[in-house]
Amino acid sequence: MRSNNADILFVFPPAHGNIGAFKTHLGVAYLRAALSKESISTAQYLNEYSGNITAIATDILKYRPRIVGFTVYDANFLLALSLTRAIKKLQPDVKVLFGGPTATFGAARILEHHSEVDICVTGEAEETGARIFSTLLNDHSLTDTQPGVTFRQGSTIVSNSLPPLVGCDCPAQSALDTTPSPYLSGILTDGRAGILTGRGCTHHCQYCVFASLGRKKLRVHSIERVISELEYIAEQQKRAGEHSIVAIHDDAFTLLPKRAKELCQAIADKNLGLVLSCITRADALDDELLRLMREAGFISLAFGLESAVPSVLRATGKVRDPDWPDTDLEPERHFVEQVRTSVIGAKKHGFNVGVSIILGLPTETAEDGATTLRFVKDMPVDFYMHNFLWVFPGTPLWKTQDRFGIKSTLNDMGLPTTYEYAYDITKLRPRPKCSLEQEAHSIRLLTANALFACSAGSTNKNESIHDIVIHAPELSIETAAWLSKILSIGGMVIQVYPPMKQSEKALRLYNDRYTFNDQMVPARHHVQLLTKKTVNEGDERWSIACSGVDLYTRHKPALLSFISSESPAPLLDWLEGTATASTFYDISDYLKQPDELIQFLDESDEENIGRRLRKMRIPPDLKYPGRWIQEKAPCRMLTRIEIDEEGIVRCCRHGEPLGKAGDSRENLLQRYKDLTREIAERRGCDHCANKHCSRCPFPGVDDQTYCSIMTKQARVLRLLQAIRIYARLPLMLDHQRERMGSD
Repeated sequence: MRSNNADILFVFPPAHGNIGAFKTHLGVAYLRAALSKESISTAQYLNEYSGNITAIATDILKYRPRIVGFTVYDANFLLALSLTRAIKKLQPDVKVLFGGPTATFGAARILEHHSEVDICVTGEAEETGARIFSTLLNDHSLTDTQPGVTFRQGSTIVSNSLPPLVGCDCPAQSALDTTPSPYLSGILTDGRAGILTGRGCTHHCQYCVFASLGRKKLRVHSIERVISELEYIAEQQKRAGEHSIVAIHDDAFTLLPKRAKELCQAIADKNLGLVLSCITRADALDDELLRLMREAGFISLAFGLESAVPSVLRATGKVRDPDWPDTDLEPERHFVEQVRTSVIGAKKHGFNVGVSIILGLPTETAEDGATTLRFVKDMPVDFYMHNFLWVFPGTPLWKTQDRFGIKSTLNDMGLPTTYEYAYDITKLRPRPKCSLEQEAHSIRLLTANALFACSAGSTNKNESIHDIVIHAPELSIETAAWLSKILSIGGMVIQVYPPMKQSEKALRLYNDRYTFNDQMVPARHHVQLLTKKTVNEGDERWSIACSGVDLYTRHKPALLSFISSESPAPLLDWLEGTATASTFYDISDYLKQPDELIQFLDESDEENIGRRLRKMRIPPDLKYPGRWIQEKAPCRMLTRIEIDEEGIVRCCRHGEPLGKAGDSRENLLQRYKDLTREIAERRGCDHCANKHCSRCPFPGVDDQTYCSIMTKQARVLRLLQAIRIYARLPLMLDHQRERMGSD
């Protein structure tokens, strides 16, 4: 974490499902560039590795800001609100502002529901922000004539009009050039936040909140401005020796095909060596544009299909305004074919290609949804995004949803929730290459790691509690409130349930999710883990339920389940080359006489053990390996805890009680240190010559057995270390993919 003084500090909290890193935000960078032009001091809070709510709020206040501005979407709203409450508790006189899409269309609701938020800045603020922020910094009162702001005036909430769109009175070919460049002004550098060549969209999609933000007007930067920014980014990447993808965040990059061709040709002529990606409309490009985009450095394209049914496209305004008088659906049929043609053409040019669909759209039936999924399956896409319709305030559909059998409401936090559709959209099975499948795979890896691993989380460098395992039939309000205070932002919470009746399951899971969200626990994922005995004695099959991937719990349950064994059988099967269904195994008793592992070593050239292992399939993983293998164990920093049904806190399944739910991390950690010191003295660890011993305080076996294993089985334990590294390869690859995606 770093801190520099700034009058105004902008914060972009990570969304639910993301790691706990705080990143830059392109829209904020535009605003900061505009404020800098008016000599207003600003900074963006950046934090690659997170802590708990209080720690981050304290770190934010190290900048000594007078104003903290949060960029708020529905997906990060609760975290922004939690941080706001912590900031106000620590320093009540700091003004907190919310901006972004959720604040623009829900400003009055936010101020009505949440007294901690002082002001909402609405719409695009580059042209109005300087006046708003100067007024606040000079301790003057806002007035009802200032556009782009909603605030309290006594007991009354004043909602002023939206500000004019940036550059709306300027020539179309360079309207956005009126606002300073976040790159050329030095606010941003390496392109990881992406760029804009234009804002807005002229189409009439009834569900699109971004179309409402842009009021169906398209404004663009001049080609010269875009090239200057890309040249700057290319130079910065070259200087740093890093080449991340530069995403073009236009609503539809090729909406003006002639301009897009000129821009791509200009980029190609400059030979900048950048790697680019974008989302665009499939009906706004041809083979020539695809060729030019490839020459310019584009490697990835995504198209918004949404539906392959012409009547549904018509009702949603994807191609034409839904009120268009001509009832002929030929333009919509043409659009569907254009998507197919564009996908095939993009693949021929070597692009990584994806499409997005939305199920539950107006007039859509179950058969319509199935038709869209079949259409996607028949195309050569690399991935597709399987979305459910979510209706947002500010969109036309928010006012017309009732006529289509769609029901949405505002929840207790003032956020929109769509809870009913014309048919059960969850019955439609996702097709291969669904992006949700990768998310489900990632959640499975993260869950297993949090449940059994003895290594500190790779995203947790600040020694805060990152993984919490709760063994309880229900989540109490008191426990959830405690979790919201101690859990590191972006951490994992695994709730392990005892066996329950199938009839109880749905209501139990729903109630605990409600409690979890109501208490605003800042977790990346709240995983609900159900267990049942499998065929083999001592084995357990774990089934994962988690918001966001419940579709796969229903349609592909094997993807969200794993088997753990209380014996070494899965490891021994793997050594023999036999496939095993188990993902995890326990080795405690076996290490007293590990004949098969010794035989494996005797048959191998120890210098080439790694080469031999790599020729074998990926092995199952070891449960609580920190007992036997030297690792940066989470118990030593207390970055992981387990809580039983009585609220007793331990560092792991084998650990002694450290305290109870509600205790501070400092008290729990002190108890851990006291216990480990007593255990080390009892064993004589300080006088032991075995420097390779992991000195686990709670190995689950008595001291004599543990010390004997750690001394006599040194060769076997080194082999286990190598096997363990290999077993963690899928998780390491997932971390790498995630890091690349987050950039």
